[in-house]
Amino acid sequence: MGFRLKAFLVIQKGGDFYYCEVRVRILFLGTPEFACPSLESLNEREEIVGVITQPDRPSGRGKRSVAPAVKRFAEERRIPLYQPEDVNRDFFISQMKRLKPELVVVVAFGQLLGPNFLSIPGLVSINLHPSLLPRYRGPGPIPWAIINGERETGVTVQKVEKELDKGGIILQKKVPINDLETAADLERRLSRLGAELLGEAIELIKRGQIQYKSQNEAEATYAPKIEKADSLIDWSKPALTIHNLVRGLNSYPGASTFVRLRGKRVRIKIWRTELVKENSNLEKDALAGQIIQIRKPEGFLVKGGDASLLVKEVQLPNRNPISGYDFIKGYQIKKGFVLGESGD
Repeated sequence: MGFRLKAFLVIQKGGDFYYCEVRVRILFLGTPEFACPSLESLNEREEIVGVITQPDRPSGRGKRSVAPAVKRFAEERRIPLYQPEDVNRDFFISQMKRLKPELVVVVAFGQLLGPNFLSIPGLVSINLHPSLLPRYRGPGPIPWAIINGERETGVTVQKVEKELDKGGIILQKKVPINDLETAADLERRLSRLGAELLGEAIELIKRGQIQYKSQNEAEATYAPKIEKADSLIDWSKPALTIHNLVRGLNSYPGASTFVRLRGKRVRIKIWRTELVKENSNLEKDALAGQIIQIRKPEGFLVKGGDASLLVKEVQLPNRNPISGYDFIKGYQIKKGFVLGESGD
């Protein structure tokens, strides 16, 4: 192990001894909603000396400046907050060292930490990652696990090293991925599970019982950031592949397809689908992406590469999501309409 935190303070009063658990001084780094359950749990049990999050960024149609979820959480609880553009600048590192943290805890922060930053804590820097490392290293482990049809995933607490997600593993926990679970659903579940696992890892650190397991590089895979090009549906692919894409990109950025509405080429998002088994007569001679049946009130059936898919929720540009059936009704779309047409 190499270090041991004094986890208990012994106090003598008269002839009796009392044991009081020491709260660890933690510098917390995180940005999105996923990090908030971990911060909440640690704030209740330990001493948060500071929270570092990303600067506010413009978002939405009006490009209004939006604060990260972690910032809002920290401000509500009056925890000291920092929003540097670059955490690795010398003056900022000097500022953080004055806080004298024993641990640095990272949960979905969004900046790589250099060697000088990693020298800040008195003990160690640890990271919570929402995958079973070494699989799905990188910024997009949750959506890619669903898109790729994985049956299980999990959370990992690891030591932070200068190379992304390559540090020694402290603890891991596996969970199944449910058939209808979206990325948003899975993210909420893993955020709570990860908060629990972080607490367990810190208890091991306190007691001097921490051990690191090296990652097997032969099993490593990478999960890059989701780009807009990744979201376009290819209706010639198997229905399960399309369904997994829709699930994996809910809540961001949404799987999409081009359609021609009232003479205009429009890119719409598809938020929810359902796999169905239909009579082959419905699909006979249908094109990939063609609507083969309209179902009230659920939505509409679309032909995939090998089977049908029920589209249940869609969203037009600058509009709120609506049911698949309301989309059909609102634009008077008929059976035989083809999704995915470029309009060229």
